[in-house]
Amino acid sequence: MTEVLGVSVGASAVRMARPDLRLQTSGTREMDFHHDTVDALWDRAEEVAAESIGVVLSQNHGERSVEATGVAYRDQQQFGDIQQAMSDQRLYNYRLVPEARAALAYLEASGEIGDFGTIALYDLGSSGLTISVVDRGSGDVLLAERTTDISGSDFDRLVCDNQLAKQGVDLRNSVGLEEFTTRCRIAKEQLSTSGAVCLPGESGVILISRESFEALVTVPIEYSARLVRDVVARSPQHVDALFLIGGGARIPLVEAILRSWTGMTVVTPADPESVAAKGAALLATPVGYAPTEDSAPEGNGVQPPWNGMQASRSGQQTAATELSGAPDWLSPEPVDRSVTTKRKIRGAALVAAGLAAVAALGLTLGYGGSEDSTSAPADSEQPITSVAPSTSRAPATTTVAPPPPTTVEPAPAPAPVQTYEAPAYEVPAPYQAPVPAPPPLIPGLPNFQLPQIQLPPPPVIQLPRF
Repeated sequence: MTEVLGVSVGASAVRMARPDLRLQTSGTREMDFHHDTVDALWDRAEEVAAESIGVVLSQNHGERSVEATGVAYRDQQQFGDIQQAMSDQRLYNYRLVPEARAALAYLEASGEIGDFGTIALYDLGSSGLTISVVDRGSGDVLLAERTTDISGSDFDRLVCDNQLAKQGVDLRNSVGLEEFTTRCRIAKEQLSTSGAVCLPGESGVILISRESFEALVTVPIEYSARLVRDVVARSPQHVDALFLIGGGARIPLVEAILRSWTGMTVVTPADPESVAAKGAALLATPVGYAPTEDSAPEGNGVQPPWNGMQASRSGQQTAATELSGAPDWLSPEPVDRSVTTKRKIRGAALVAAGLAAVAALGLTLGYGGSEDSTSAPADSEQPITSVAPSTSRAPATTTVAPPPPTTVEPAPAPAPVQTYEAPAYEVPAPYQAPVPAPPPLIPGLPNFQLPQIQLPPPPVIQLPRF
C-alpha cells in the first residue's frame, strides 16, 4: 500500500499528516489523517522538518511505504531554507507547495469550502499573521499581507508577563524562564477549550482564566481585524468568506472579533493548525528525478521550484470527483514494481546505445585518434567512413586519407638596410635693407623730384654741475 506524507513548517512546531484511506461498508472511500507534531522551539524549524521526514521515510510500516512527500512553505525565504535542509539530509523525493494552495486543496477535499468562490485565509501562527486572498477557480493568490506585530509568541509573552507580575517573581535572568514560558504556552492552548487553567511547576504556579487571557489579547486581535478589512477592501475580487487556519485559529475570541468587525462569514476548519500539512499531502506526487549519493549536487540538489498552481488545480479536480480528495495515483492496491524494473532496464539499454553512438561519432570526428588523423585539414575532401554501433559492440573502423605532401617555401629576402644621413647646413645670406618706396606722384603736376632736406642735429645742452 502506498502512502503520502504532508508537512507544514512552523516557527515553533513541525506538523506532519498522512492520509489513511479506509473502505467503508457502503463502498465509499473516506479519508482520515494521522497527525504528528514535533516541537522546534530550540532548533531551526526547517532542519527539524528535514530530520523528521528522514525518520518517517526510513521507518517500515509493513507493506506500506511513503511514495511521495509534500512540504508546504510560507515564502521564498523559507522555500530556500527547506531546500537546503533537505539537501543536507540527502532527501530529494519531495514537492514544495505554497501554504495557501495547500490549504485550498484540503478545504476542497473536505468540502468545508462549500459554494464560496473567492476566499480569504487568516493564518495566525507562532511567528506572525498572513492574510491571503485566493481564487478558488484558478488557485491563484490574488493578494497577500504578512505582519509580525501579532503572533502566537506574543500571546505567550503576554501570559508570561501577567503571571510573573502576579507572583512578584523576576525570572528574566533565571534558568527557569524557559520552563515557565513553555508552561505559559501550554496554558494558552488549554484555554481554547477550558474556562481556567492551573499548571504547577518548579518556577511557580500558573493560574489564569479565559476572561483574563482575552483581556490581554483583545487589542492585538482587533488590530488583526483591521488588517483583514484593509486586505479585503484592496482585493481585486469580492471575498465571499474568511477561513481561519493556524494554531491561533483555535482561540474563540479570534473568530468572534473577526466576525463582528468584518461582517463576513467566518469558518474555522477542524484541526486548523494541520490544514496546510493535510493539503501538502494531497498535492504530493512522486518526483521523477532523485539524484543518488554519488550524483547528488553540492548544496541544493532539488529540482527547480515546483509549479504549485498546476498541482493545486489537479488536486482540486481530484477533490471534486472524490470526497477524500486523495491524489489519483494514490491507491491502496500494491504497486507492480516488475513493470517499473523492466522500464528501468530498457531505459538503461537505450542509454548504453546512445553512449556507443556518441563514442563512434567522436572517433569519426578524429577525437582520440592518431596524430595523422588529427593533423588532417578540416576542409579536406578525402572520404571518411564509419561503422554504426551494433548490439555486439564491434569496434568502429575509420579510413583517413594520408595528409598531402608539404612543400618547402623559399625563405623571404632580407629587408634592405636603411642608413641615416645628417642634413647639410646652409649658411644664411647677409641681411639687406629694403629698397625705399618711390615718392608719391601728384596728378596734374609735372614729374619732378623734391630735394631731400637734411635737418641739422639738435644742439647738445649741458647742465651745470653742482
